[in-house]
Amino acid sequence: MNTIKANEMTKFTEKHIIEFSDCDENQHLKLSSMVDLMMQVSEHQLSQKNAGSEDLLKQGIGWVVTQYHFEINNLPKPGDEVILSTEASGYNRFFEYRDFGISTADGEILVSVQSRWVMFDLKKRSLIPCDEELMQRFNVPLLKKQPFFARLRPQKEYSRKRRYRVRYDDLDTNHHLTNSHYFNWFIDMLDRDFLREHLVKTIDIKFDKEIAYGEEPFSCVVIKKEDAEIKTFHAIENSDGVEETVSEITWRQI
Repeated sequence: MNTIKANEMTKFTEKHIIEFSDCDENQHLKLSSMVDLMMQVSEHQLSQKNAGSEDLLKQGIGWVVTQYHFEINNLPKPGDEVILSTEASGYNRFFEYRDFGISTADGEILVSVQSRWVMFDLKKRSLIPCDEELMQRFNVPLLKKQPFFARLRPQKEYSRKRRYRVRYDDLDTNHHLTNSHYFNWFIDMLDRDFLREHLVKTIDIKFDKEIAYGEEPFSCVVIKKEDAEIKTFHAIENSDGVEETVSEITWRQI
């Protein structure tokens, strides 16, 4: 059942049962499925006040994420009942900040996510200022300072690259590669034995440019051990070798 808590900062929550199709062979929630659930709960909140994807498409605009930060304490398994949550935590002239969470029915926090978004004119393919009336409708505070996000930069070299093609089923309603699909390309670059022995601890990802239908970008990765932690550094490069998305993922052993 969907609920909106009666406070100034509207936090939206809903229950969800994790399905087998949401999980990998270790029966852990897949990163791409996690992002899809985040978009689902956000869409359900926005639709309650006529601000969902369909409502925005009629105005020729959409939301585009520019950066995520994930903190992952544990991942749910098939059959687990979880609480999905989201709230718009603030905005300024061009950015909206939105938080997400996944927790157990007992309140244990499994995943917490911070994100930064822009509004996008779908016809002109350009950024537009935040809609102040929309922000007020959801009681979103105007921020004096921008929240901190990691400064991500491409690596000088990557140990492995693989070309992918953006298919029709990979597109979202903004007509570009859906952001959950990037995680499939990242994970696919890692060896099966590594993935069976490690779980994601943190993720930082920054999207610099949208990827359109029919493009054939490269997914790139290099694995490094830093201060007893294993990190994988990822990038999506276009055919000219220019990085359009960069990411850093920290792992822990299972």
